[in-house]
Amino acid sequence: MPNRSNELKENRPERRDVLLWIPVLAGPIAWALTEQLSYMLTPTACWTGNHLMLYLVPLATLLIVLACAWFAHGRWKREPEGSTERGAPRESRSRFMAMAGFWLCVSFAVVILAEAVPNLVLQVCD
Repeated sequence: MPNRSNELKENRPERRDVLLWIPVLAGPIAWALTEQLSYMLTPTACWTGNHLMLYLVPLATLLIVLACAWFAHGRWKREPEGSTERGAPRESRSRFMAMAGFWLCVSFAVVILAEAVPNLVLQVCD
């Protein structure tokens, strides 16, 4: 039994590695949140004539995604340069997750911006 507990402690992921899931998942979650909130708020914005919320929702989610991209970029650049080819598995995994999180956040930021364009160009109630 003591060997199993020592093995579990050795293989337990570090907190910094668990935090890398935030930028990986932030882009898709923010995009889905933008999509759903925009659909939910459109009838209200049309009824009240106040379109401010339709502009604030994409802006808020875009800021969240860009903050996560900034975090992931910082972690990506902090990992050793050759860690994906020759490094230890833990450093390789951290570098890959940071790089993937950065590019996912950037990609979903473009998607959120693309979804915000119709709100700026078209009338809500049309």
